[in-house]
Amino acid sequence: MSFLKYEEDYGDAVEYKRTYELMVCQQPLHARMCGFGEKDRRPIDPPPIVQLIVRNEGQETWVDLQSLQTPFFVLHVTLWSADGTEERNIISNPPKCTRVLMGSLVSSPSLLKNPEGDQGLYFAFPDLSIRTEGQYTLRFSLIKLISSDFQPNAVSRVITQVYSDPFTVYSAKKFPGMTESTELSKVFAKQGLKIPIRNDVRAKKVD
Repeated sequence: MSFLKYEEDYGDAVEYKRTYELMVCQQPLHARMCGFGEKDRRPIDPPPIVQLIVRNEGQETWVDLQSLQTPFFVLHVTLWSADGTEERNIISNPPKCTRVLMGSLVSSPSLLKNPEGDQGLYFAFPDLSIRTEGQYTLRFSLIKLISSDFQPNAVSRVITQVYSDPFTVYSAKKFPGMTESTELSKVFAKQGLKIPIRNDVRAKKVD
């Protein structure tokens, strides 16, 4: 988990502070490397899902999700070493640079109910792929987009970040196979979230 206090100015409205907290509620487990072609991309399994929790400073209860201007929030993902100290997004082979993390790197929030029936704001990354094998972690950065119509001098910026647990990317021969979709993925898919669902998956035998 990670959180950061961030002050928001509402002009003539009462000025207050909110805390933004990101929680990775579905951690990446593993992936099969997709190499440097463009056709055989295999997604990280299971798809990472991150929850956004917003509170008013000094209050234990969460902010009413309906009151948030959710279109102005986006979550950006980058690839890092397993210990979170070095970025791994690019392989540099001058004069060429190649992306390592493939897929949609930005997600917008969806208002969904978890398996317990509690409503929340969630960001999903169902089509991330990684070109090379190794140990990695993902860093998720929450950005609040600022409209210049209301605050001409305002700049959009990162307001909080969180790292996933470390996970392994295997070569094609060593990859143990995809896992069955989690209950969280299944529940969100039933609510309209575009996320792949797999049932009765058998693990691949590895020599």
